[in-house]
Amino acid sequence: MQVTGSNLLNTYRLSIRLFSDGFSLSILYATDNSLVQKEDVTANDGNSLCQLLEQALKRSHLMEYTFQSVELLVLSPSTCVPLEYFRREEVFSLYHLTFPSLKVSKSEVHYQILPSLEVVELFSLNQQVQQTIQAIYPDVEIISLEGRAIETIANADRKKQDSNKHFYAMIAPQNMLVCCFKEQRLHYASTFVVDNDADRLYFIMGVWKSLQMEENTQPLYLNNASEELLKQLQRFIPKTTVCEL
Repeated sequence: MQVTGSNLLNTYRLSIRLFSDGFSLSILYATDNSLVQKEDVTANDGNSLCQLLEQALKRSHLMEYTFQSVELLVLSPSTCVPLEYFRREEVFSLYHLTFPSLKVSKSEVHYQILPSLEVVELFSLNQQVQQTIQAIYPDVEIISLEGRAIETIANADRKKQDSNKHFYAMIAPQNMLVCCFKEQRLHYASTFVVDNDADRLYFIMGVWKSLQMEENTQPLYLNNASEELLKQLQRFIPKTTVCEL
């Protein structure tokens, strides 16, 4: 519920970001998405992720708000299927074929349409985590964090207005999203679980070579990369630059 005071004058939304080692809770103004407050929670041995989520979502300061919308952004292994080839009844079998080592049930595999890219993204979410959040916020919207990131990159790529291949690497503390666009269409996308620059360099160069990119003429755009990684990549790909997304 809402309390008296400034909360009555504004509308808010809640964004829950779920990671492999914890989660974050962000309260934002619904009008312009500006941040009101944010809390990061890291999983520990004493409590399960579901217990920590439930405790955090039931804290008194959070329960004071009535949210216009609640979204759950999930970071999990995902794959994309061209929209024209997508079949709802094949979602689980295709996801299992792509990630055979993951132990997920049929109910834990989700999909979302990325209309601007004309693809459907398949991803997974632990059922207990989903039920924990839905018990408090039944109408929570479940979204793949990777899909949202790909669409952000796609919007930036459209501004280039040329037919060349464009290679992007978006860096996060525990993972990295690598994308390639050709003629403003998604050509390649993959997320790597990686937490150091040496491995980031290895994976970026591996994908770059597998896509037969040209080191001397085609650019690599880095987002949120360290100065050291930028310097290392510029040794191999001279047109490596930093981009804001």
